[in-house]
Amino acid sequence: MDEEVVKKADVLVEAYPYIKKYRDKIFVIKFGGSIFKLPQIKDSILNDIAFLEVVGIKTIIVCGGGPFINDEIEKRGKKPDFVEGLRVTDEETLNIVKDVLSGIRDRIVEYYRSSLNVTAAALLPEEKFMLARKIHYQQGEKVINLGFVGQVASVNSDYIKSRLEKERILVAAPISSSEDNVMYNINADSVASGLAEALQVEKLIYITDVLGVMRNPENPQTLISVLRQSEVEELVSSKVIKSGMIPKVSAGISAIRKGVKKVHIISGNIQHSIVLEVFTEHGVGTEITE
Repeated sequence: MDEEVVKKADVLVEAYPYIKKYRDKIFVIKFGGSIFKLPQIKDSILNDIAFLEVVGIKTIIVCGGGPFINDEIEKRGKKPDFVEGLRVTDEETLNIVKDVLSGIRDRIVEYYRSSLNVTAAALLPEEKFMLARKIHYQQGEKVINLGFVGQVASVNSDYIKSRLEKERILVAAPISSSEDNVMYNINADSVASGLAEALQVEKLIYITDVLGVMRNPENPQTLISVLRQSEVEELVSSKVIKSGMIPKVSAGISAIRKGVKKVHIISGNIQHSIVLEVFTEHGVGTEITE
């Protein structure tokens, strides 16, 4: 018999206990807008998530859009401004963020419905599935005004769970209003963490354009497969963890402390990285643990 056929059967057998274990569980998966720059990678990731739905896993996708937001800001003659991975957001920037992120969210939903015939739906800010509050950011003794930048204040987990009974893939953009209806731009990693914590999900997965946390970004062999909370402070101070990876790691640690079972940072550049991470014994990225 063809060895390749046998190998495929072995893969299915290996996946079986994981499929059984995760059926009817909830995952939160966040990926950035850089994924959409590469159509093949985008389709691979979205197809993997569709596979999760087929085997009974409920998924909330949180979609970022950083590169597209930066492009639109620069088109208007402005320069993107960040403080430790958080986008400084004035009123004009907020409108750009809303337009770009809502567009990405809606395209994902349309892809599932039209191309894959999968039941998916958007979570809209107007539904108040999540409320925000303004961030008052302090750097040392200096208070920095980030503008319309918020953080997750509360999550209506009962509402989201009821939606997941009908549409097993929900897509959310990281924008939300406060109790007094002021709209805020929220770091997508923090939104993913906030949703994961409130729903006590089985897995929180961050998909990035790098393998995970690496001691030397130029050397894939330095990937940190298991990252413990006790190591993070030293890795941040030595700039092993920096810029956009800081919010991911911080959000992941918060999620673990608040009851999320597993947090993973994996690369979208690896074909079927979600399936490999979820349904095989050996992971492909960085797992954050206590």
